[in-house]
Amino acid sequence: MKTKKDIRQMILSRSTLAAFLLLVIIASIVFRDKNFLSTNNVFNILLKAAKNGGFLALGMTFVILCAEIDLSVGAVFALSGVVMGLVGQFNPILGIVCGLLVGVASGLMIGCMVTKMRISSWIASLAMMFALRGIISIIAKKSVAVSGSILTFANTQFFKGMVPGMKSGISILVFILFLMTFLCMYVARNTKFGMGIYAVGGNCEAARMMGVDVDRIKIKAFVCCGGIAAFSGVLLASSSGSATLSAGNVYETYAIAMCAIGGVKLSGGEGKFSGTFFGILIYFIINTIFTYLPTGISVHWQSIIMGLLVLISVGVQSEVLHNIKLGTKRAE
Repeated sequence: MKTKKDIRQMILSRSTLAAFLLLVIIASIVFRDKNFLSTNNVFNILLKAAKNGGFLALGMTFVILCAEIDLSVGAVFALSGVVMGLVGQFNPILGIVCGLLVGVASGLMIGCMVTKMRISSWIASLAMMFALRGIISIIAKKSVAVSGSILTFANTQFFKGMVPGMKSGISILVFILFLMTFLCMYVARNTKFGMGIYAVGGNCEAARMMGVDVDRIKIKAFVCCGGIAAFSGVLLASSSGSATLSAGNVYETYAIAMCAIGGVKLSGGEGKFSGTFFGILIYFIINTIFTYLPTGISVHWQSIIMGLLVLISVGVQSEVLHNIKLGTKRAE
C-alpha cells in the first residue's frame, strides 16, 4: 500500500511533467511563427541546458535529498576547468584527472565539515565557494587555454545531416546530459546509497537508529555533487577551448532553482532525478522564450518569473502536498 509520502512524490513528479507539457504547448502556439518546436530549436535548448548548469542541478539533487545544500558548485565548475587547462599544458590526461579531483576534494571537505564538525552546509559550502574563487584568482590571471584529445571529444556531433531540420549534428554534450540523468536515476533507485539519501533526508535520526551511516551518506552526496560539477566544468571548458575565471558564476542558484522547479523538496527526503531533469528543461524553455521578447525587458522579467516559479514550487511542496491525506478524519 502506498504511503502518504509516496502519494506526494507521485503527484509532485507528475505535476512537474504536466507543467512541462503545458509550457511546451503554450510556447509552441504563441511562438509558432518562430518554429519553437523545430528540431533545431529543441536541440539548441538541450545544448543550452548542458552548457549552463544542467549537470550541476543533477549533482545538487543528491545533496538536497539529504536536506543539505552546496553553494560551491559554481566555483568548482570554474576551478576544475582552470586546473585542467593549466596542468593539461604538460599532460592532458593528468589535467583531466586533476580537474575532476577538484570537485571530489571540495565535496569531501564540505561533507566532513558538515558531518564531523557539525557546521551548517550553508556556511561550509559558502566558505568553500569564497576559498575556491580566491584560488582561481591566485593561480590564473586570465582565461586558460584548454588543449588535448578531450577538446575534440567535447565538440563531437552525431547524426550530421541525418536529422530533419537540424543545421548541424547533435552535440555529444546533449547525449552526456541524458546519460548522466539516467545514471543518477539508477543510483537513486537501485543502490543502498540511493535509498540512504532518501532515508537521511526524510528523517535523519530515524535513519541513524535503523543503522544507516548518516555521515557516510552525506559525505558521499557532497562528493557526488562536487564530482559532477567538476566533470561539467572539465567538459564545458574543453568544449569552448578555454577556461574563464568567471565561469559558473551564480550557477549554484540556477541549480537550486532547477531542483525546486523539478519538485525536489528543499527540506530533503522527497523528489526524483527525473523531476530535476524536467525542471532543467522548464528553466531553459522559459529562458528561450524570453529571448523572443523585445530587447530591454527580457533579463529583468526572466529573473522575476524564475523567482516566482521557485516560490510557487517551494510553496506547493510545503503546503498543498503536505496537507494531502488519504482517509482524513474529516472524511471519516
